[in-house]
Amino acid sequence: MTHRIRSLLSLAPRGCAGWALPSQLACLFRAGALGAAFMTAGGLAIAQIGRSDAPPPPAAPPSAPASGKRTAPPPRPKMVKTPSGVSMPLGRSAEFYLEEGNELFGKEDFVSAKMFFEQGGKAARAKTDLAEALQRRREVATRMAAGAQSEREGNLSEALGEYDKALAIESANPLAKKHAARALKMLGAAAALTRDWASAIAYLDRSRELSPSPETDEALVSALLGLASGQSDPAQAQETYQRVLALAPSNDDARKGLQRTESAIRARRAEEAFRAGRYNEARSEYEAALSLDANNAAATAGKAKAEAYLARLAADEAYRQRDFRAASAGYEKFNAFAPGDADVTARLGELSVRLEPALPLRGRLTYKLKTASPFRIRLQGDRVESALLDSESRIEPDIKLDGRLPARDSLFRLGKSSSNALVRVAAMPTAANNYTAELIVTPKNPRSEEVLVVAEWTLPTKGGLQWRKSLEPGAYRVYWQGPYFEVFDPTGARIESGVQSPLPRQPVVVKIKPVKGVTFQVVGQPSLENDFAFALNVAVTAPTNLILDLSWAVGGK
Repeated sequence: MTHRIRSLLSLAPRGCAGWALPSQLACLFRAGALGAAFMTAGGLAIAQIGRSDAPPPPAAPPSAPASGKRTAPPPRPKMVKTPSGVSMPLGRSAEFYLEEGNELFGKEDFVSAKMFFEQGGKAARAKTDLAEALQRRREVATRMAAGAQSEREGNLSEALGEYDKALAIESANPLAKKHAARALKMLGAAAALTRDWASAIAYLDRSRELSPSPETDEALVSALLGLASGQSDPAQAQETYQRVLALAPSNDDARKGLQRTESAIRARRAEEAFRAGRYNEARSEYEAALSLDANNAAATAGKAKAEAYLARLAADEAYRQRDFRAASAGYEKFNAFAPGDADVTARLGELSVRLEPALPLRGRLTYKLKTASPFRIRLQGDRVESALLDSESRIEPDIKLDGRLPARDSLFRLGKSSSNALVRVAAMPTAANNYTAELIVTPKNPRSEEVLVVAEWTLPTKGGLQWRKSLEPGAYRVYWQGPYFEVFDPTGARIESGVQSPLPRQPVVVKIKPVKGVTFQVVGQPSLENDFAFALNVAVTAPTNLILDLSWAVGGK
């Protein structure tokens, strides 16, 4: 033991050298050594009892001689227990309580830490940096303890409020951030259960700011997907899906959702272009929308609508260029999409006449039926309908139709029918009845026997028209097709569009009566290739009251 005492004495300051042994030990305590010396019956013993801030025992003056009596040990410091069972000695320095309190705070024993900070505040001198630090730490520990208690009780909002107060004092406190983030994450999960996506996202966003974690990111992704699925504005949904992909680049739901929203945005742009009459642009945008989402019903319908209107525009242009077959196809496409348009319906009716198939000059209906009852026959175009007069029941006769009844004036008459029936024409085919012929047949024999009915028609083989107009010098163009007669002036404006004596749907030759001072040039005679249209150039060299006299004949030269 002697060598241990000598080791301790070697630590004594120079001012203690030469003193008696007890005085040198006392000098060590005053100098901040961590031990105290006392005498025992068997000799000297050294016992460490605490920190350098423990009050030293009274020391004999340097000149006092050793008495040789036993020295009493210093009194043990008083202790108090914290609620968590930590022993807190009293009478220590402020630094001691600050250090111990910080250690307990780090272990999340906030109540014990608070008690140490309070005790340190009592030991510290007022208005010093140490006193202020202890006060601040005490307040933070108080808030953290209250927050932890509220969290244990399931009151997350109150817990968050306490943690926020702690952060208001120490904004960088990692434990305050950790606990606040945890409370925010739980609040976000609770909001998500009620599909309150906006609140859930707000909680989780802040939790992520305070203490990022994969679990928080996963919860935030789920909440963002929930929000996006219910957003009616495609632009807002697009932003939400982009946020998801920023957090989870490989998220398939977000990727598909983003494609759907981008498709909806393109479809919306397409609709705006369509309303502005930019049909080509609208179609392109609809196609882009469908490339992103083939199941976009609005884009599918919109594309069909844009194409229908483009078809109508193309049909209008084809009509102006007198490409009537292309015009008819375009109008039919538009009519299939938007039936009932008055202008398109009228134009299709006109084109059906212009493009009517070639008509033979003669036609014939042969009708056979075995019956004793009167019956009716109706013929329109190439359709034949018949029924018994007394019952209006449909019947199934033997019918042979050569050609078709033309939708224009023709010579309609009865042919050589059987003598066992009376046949009369109840209605001649005219424009008023859409060129429908009706026959009434009354068998003469009361017994059922076969009745033969024959009807015939003949188209005119020649005809013509006259047109009068005062014309200024210039080049004019004349068209004649079926019943339609048109004249265009030198600027291309139509100055005549009327229904005249029709040209037949047959190859005919049209002749022009010469007019002095006017030059005529036949551009095309009616033929199958030009849909039986006649075209004529008229050159007027001086102001003229023109009488245009045209005549046609089948088989003419």
